Amino acid sequence: MQRTAGGVISETLKAHGVTCVFGMEDPIHVFHTLDQSFTRIVTVRDEKHAAIMAHGYAQATGRPGVCTSTFGPGATNLITGLLEAERSSVPVIALVQDHGLAVKGKHASSAMDHDRSLAPFVKAVLRIDLAEQAEGHIRKAFRIATTGRPGPVAVLCPTDVMAQTVDTGEIKGDDRYTHAPATRSRPPAAEIAEAAGLLSGAARPILVAGGGSMISGAAQEIISLAERLNAPLATTMTGRGIVADTHPLSVGPLGSSTGGKLGRGRVANHMLEHADVALLMGTRTGQICYSDWTLPGPDTKVIHLDIDPEETGRNFDTDVALVGDVRETLRDLIDVLEGKTLGERDDPRAEIERLTEEWQSDFTPVATSNAQPIRPERLLTEISSLLDEKSLIVTDASYITGWAMSHIDVPSSGRFVLSPRGTGGIGWSLPAAIGAKLGDPSRNVICMTGDGAFGYVINELETAARVKVPLVVVVFNNASLGFQRHWEQKVMGSYRECDFLDVDYSEVGRALKCEGERVTAPGDIHAALKRGLAAGGPYVIDVVIDPDATAPIVGFETILAADAAH
Repeated sequence: MQRTAGGVISETLKAHGVTCVFGMEDPIHVFHTLDQSFTRIVTVRDEKHAAIMAHGYAQATGRPGVCTSTFGPGATNLITGLLEAERSSVPVIALVQDHGLAVKGKHASSAMDHDRSLAPFVKAVLRIDLAEQAEGHIRKAFRIATTGRPGPVAVLCPTDVMAQTVDTGEIKGDDRYTHAPATRSRPPAAEIAEAAGLLSGAARPILVAGGGSMISGAAQEIISLAERLNAPLATTMTGRGIVADTHPLSVGPLGSSTGGKLGRGRVANHMLEHADVALLMGTRTGQICYSDWTLPGPDTKVIHLDIDPEETGRNFDTDVALVGDVRETLRDLIDVLEGKTLGERDDPRAEIERLTEEWQSDFTPVATSNAQPIRPERLLTEISSLLDEKSLIVTDASYITGWAMSHIDVPSSGRFVLSPRGTGGIGWSLPAAIGAKLGDPSRNVICMTGDGAFGYVINELETAARVKVPLVVVVFNNASLGFQRHWEQKVMGSYRECDFLDVDYSEVGRALKCEGERVTAPGDIHAALKRGLAAGGPYVIDVVIDPDATAPIVGFETILAADAAH
C-alpha cells in the first residue's frame, strides 16, 4: 500500500494506541492522515502547553503522550514542557516539523538546528531522512520513551520527506512499548539478600516511596513490605498516593515544603530523622523532599533502590545500592524476608498516632477557620472532603504544591496527585489537567493553581472549552506571587513588585467560554465546588485567599511582618 511518510507516522501512532495528539497542525502530512475516529486532535494556544498536556495524558494513562510543533520557535516552545517530562521520567513523544532537506543550510525561514536545540531536554532526538524510516523511527521512539528511566523523545520530520510516498504493508504496534515501564530489571540476588539483612535487623526501619515507585506500579508491594516489617511508610511529593492516609503505617509526605508547623510532613520528617535503616525507593533524593539533604541523618543506614544507576548513592552514603525496577525488586525482597526473623523493635504505630494528633491539633483550627480573606487550609479541607478514589488532583508548582501535598487527604492507594516536581516551574497545572482528563475521562479532575501561575496558561481555558473538557479549576487568588513575596520578606525584611491587580478569574473564564464563579466567604466553598464538579465542562472557581498565608514550608513561620499589609 502506498502511504506518505506522514501517513505512515499516523498509522504507527494509531497502532500504538495513541488517542490524542496535542499541538499545532504540523507536521501537516501527519495531521491530515490521522484517523480522527480513533485519535483526537487537540489544537493548543502554545506549544509548551502541548508538551505539558502530553505529560498529563501520559501520567493519567501510563501510555506515552504525543505532542507536535512546527520548526524554529514552535520547537523551542516545547522545551519547558519536555524538560519537565525528562526530569519527571514521563514518556512523551514530540513530533517536530523540520525544514525540508532541500533547503538545509540556506537560511530558510525560522531555520535552526533542532537536534542541538532539543537534545539536552530529551532522551533522544531522531530524524526521519527517508520515507522508509518513518515507521521504524516512530517505533524506536516508543521503545526509548518507555524503557529504562522513561522520558521524552523528539522525532524530527522534514517537510519534504513527510510528503514522500513509500510502499508499506500492515502497520502493527508493539504492545511491549505502549506503556511505561516497558521493561523491568532486577538487582542481583546477593544485593537483595544484603538489603533484607539490614531491614530485618533494624530497630527503627522506614520506607520512603518516590515517584519511581508510582511509575513502577509498586504500591501493593510497598504496602506489603511496610506491613511485613511493621515500618513507617513515607513518600516524596511525587510518590504521594502510594498509600492512603488512613493506613496506620502511613506518615505522609517528606520534606521542607510540607514540614512546617501546619504541615503533615512534620510526621514523616521526624520518623526519617530517627530511623536506623531507610529504604529509599524510586527517588532522586532531591533537595526539597530531603530537607536540604539533612534527612536521613548521618547515622541512618541507607538502601537506595532505583531504575537509574546514576541516582543510587547520588546524595547519601549508601550501604546497599539496588539498581532495578521497584515493583520487581520488592517482590524478590519480600520473598527473601519471608524466611527471616525480625529483630527486637518497638511498634511504631503509637508514635505515628501521637505525632499525627500533635500536627492535627495545630492544623485543625486553621483548617476550620471562618476568617476572610479565606485561609487556604480551609479551602484545601473543603476540596479534600469531596474527593474519592476516582479523583485526580493536578497542582501547580510553588505554594500550591506544598498546600496540596500536606492538606489534601489521600483516600486510597493509586495515582492521585500530579505535580511538576521535576523542575518546579509554575504555569503547568491547567494544560496538564486537560491532558490528564482527555487521557482518562473516568477521573474527576480538579486543577489547583495560584493566580500567578494561572497567568501563564489562561489562554488554554479556550482550549478546554473548545474541546469540551469537564474539569474544575480552583484559583487560589492572593493577588500576588506569594512565595516570592514571602521569601523576600523573610530574607530582606520587605518585598518589591510581587502584587497584582484584583482580577476575578472566573470572569476571565466566562470570557473564554467556560463557566465559573468567585468565592469570598468560607461557607460558600463547598457549594461552589459541587457546582463545578457537576458542570459538565470547564468551570473556574476564583477563591480570594489570605495574602499573608504561607505554605507549610519549614522556617516560613518566622516571616517578618514588615510590609505585610496587602
